[in-house]
Amino acid sequence: MTKFSSVSNLGFKNATLVTVLAVGAAATWAGCATSTSDTASGGDGRGGDDAAGGQGGTAGQGGSPGQGGAGMGGAGQGGGSVCGPGTTLCGEACTVLAFDPTNCGACGKACAAGELCSQGQCGITCLGGTTQCNDLCADLANDPNNCGACGTACAEGQICSAGQCGTSCVGATACNGTCVDLDTDPANCGACGTACAAGQVCSMGQCGVTCLGGSALCGSSCVDLDTSPAHCGACGNTCPSGQLCAAGMCVSIGECNAPFLQCGQLCVLPASDPANCGTCGNKCATGATCVDGTCQVCDSTTTDCDNDGWLASEGDCCDKPGLCGAEPEKVNPGAIEVVGNGIDDNCNAKTDLFDLEDTVSCDDGLVSNSSSPTDYAKALGICRVTTENAPKAEKTWGLISAKLLRADGSALADMQATSIRQGFGGITPAVLEGKSAVVLSSGIAADATQTNPGPNGGAPGGFNVSSEHTPVSNVLISGGGEHSVKDWFATPNLPLKPANGLPDSPGCNASNTPEAEDSVMLVLRLRAPTNARAFSFNSYFMSAEYPEFVCTSFNDQFIALVDTPTGVPSPTPNPVDKNLMTFTSGNQKWPIGINIAQGTNLFAVCDSQATSPFCWDTSVSATSCSLGSSQLMGTGFESNGDCLVGGGTFWLTTAGNVIPGQIVEIRIALWDVGDASYDSLAILDGFQWLSAATLPGTGG
Repeated sequence: MTKFSSVSNLGFKNATLVTVLAVGAAATWAGCATSTSDTASGGDGRGGDDAAGGQGGTAGQGGSPGQGGAGMGGAGQGGGSVCGPGTTLCGEACTVLAFDPTNCGACGKACAAGELCSQGQCGITCLGGTTQCNDLCADLANDPNNCGACGTACAEGQICSAGQCGTSCVGATACNGTCVDLDTDPANCGACGTACAAGQVCSMGQCGVTCLGGSALCGSSCVDLDTSPAHCGACGNTCPSGQLCAAGMCVSIGECNAPFLQCGQLCVLPASDPANCGTCGNKCATGATCVDGTCQVCDSTTTDCDNDGWLASEGDCCDKPGLCGAEPEKVNPGAIEVVGNGIDDNCNAKTDLFDLEDTVSCDDGLVSNSSSPTDYAKALGICRVTTENAPKAEKTWGLISAKLLRADGSALADMQATSIRQGFGGITPAVLEGKSAVVLSSGIAADATQTNPGPNGGAPGGFNVSSEHTPVSNVLISGGGEHSVKDWFATPNLPLKPANGLPDSPGCNASNTPEAEDSVMLVLRLRAPTNARAFSFNSYFMSAEYPEFVCTSFNDQFIALVDTPTGVPSPTPNPVDKNLMTFTSGNQKWPIGINIAQGTNLFAVCDSQATSPFCWDTSVSATSCSLGSSQLMGTGFESNGDCLVGGGTFWLTTAGNVIPGQIVEIRIALWDVGDASYDSLAILDGFQWLSAATLPGTGG
């Protein structure tokens, strides 16, 4: 089939950060003092050995105790409060700033008509795992007026804990009629009434200036980003009403399934959670550890107390919850160092940025035309290597193998389809990690001036970016070898993709040909870190098919398939067809390629209709080309005198889920569809492991 340009003034085709997926724990409310500010500090409390401490703050929950004098001096006395714990005096009434629509987040800050107050923010929905009850957002786990369900009020003398009325707290402690977590509540840190000083946080029941055990400081509270619906996966990432936080990702209540368990507004792992060991509210006593759902007094010298696969004698530096980590199963020689959490995650006696093994890139000095697949893994950002069946002492995360193939799994014959570059034309930033990036192309993996291989033959010196692989490469993806994408081709993922067909954008002309012209594929087999639940990488897609062949059968394919051979990741599985190169908006999905220019704003690097009306295709969305075409300069896809040769997406982020500590295989492939004319190209960089699960797919 021969293609021709549909743009009237063109005889030939010559028209043209990073992480989005993200995912976050109940907020701790601090009351306000009766001064004009939200809090009032106590006096400085300076005194000698026998001097009295300074005077405390004025009346109000936020009045901080004065600082005691040095030596034997007494502590300053905090000001009294006319309101109960967690409430604030606004005018003459005590209220909860997190939920009061007339005092939302601050006294006197009223929400507009029709808005709700949730987590101190006005809006139309309830946040952080709360539920709308009439015109208020309620925490059904702890609200005595809406305990477990809207309108279910606890009897006098009862408290609401884990959504149940009773006389005792479930998995928490009753302090002044309210169930609190003594591990994190700055007003009741370690014991009821033990308040942390101004500027301190409560972590693991201790007042201090930093969060302990791998918890994160969000505002003034130390939270678990794995379970907090107010800070799910990241501070401030609040789950909407009807959702919980599981493994750092917001999921609907019905998705908190095995191995997870819903306990109140939390989605926990009962096999290892010391606060909900085996069942909700079953808190292990001091010194005991939750092992396989039972509280045990465990001897780390003989037993793998956190069930992470490592004994202390085998290098596990954190076998029980403590200062080494609140989740010891994530701390072992198979983990990756997490910068900023203050923990020696991988047990190598180095913490955060002092651990150069996991935090320094390895792609400096790589040659552009390398034929070593391992070099391409390094350029992508994968430095550590391991083996498939490594002995325990060497069983770490890392690259097991890398291969450069065609889409049917056969050997790649034309190495001009791949390169490693430290820049590409005018693209800024040129790389996102280290000093190099991977380039895959259905033609020549180069810009307009690069060599070894290259240049790509495009503008301004050439006519178009259009080269065929040598020898001629036309393979069938309906069959092939071990790494063939035939499993993806055969699997339906409706309405995006039919069985034995290619995906296409809503409203476009689908092509279901099994022929892959000029294909190239990078295959990576890895073992995930034991503290990782997901991964991500970045890509910059460019094509000379744009704009004339948007929404036609010449929809060149760019896919990223993920396999987890030991099982299905939880709480969120990867797509049924394994392809992560899919953009989702509302109820519609688009495969990454030139057809995303129809209906989305992801195709952002090109000329708008106003800039180049004679080179515009009616199938292109008016929201495209928001970044203009300056980044195309020097790429070969820029103008050769009239219209642009092609266009691009800018940097996209792709993410998928893994099983901690298990094998994952990633196949990133690109090929021409319909014929071998007009090349497409992808730049890849920025691979990283993620501690929280994510929504699989691709976004801008």
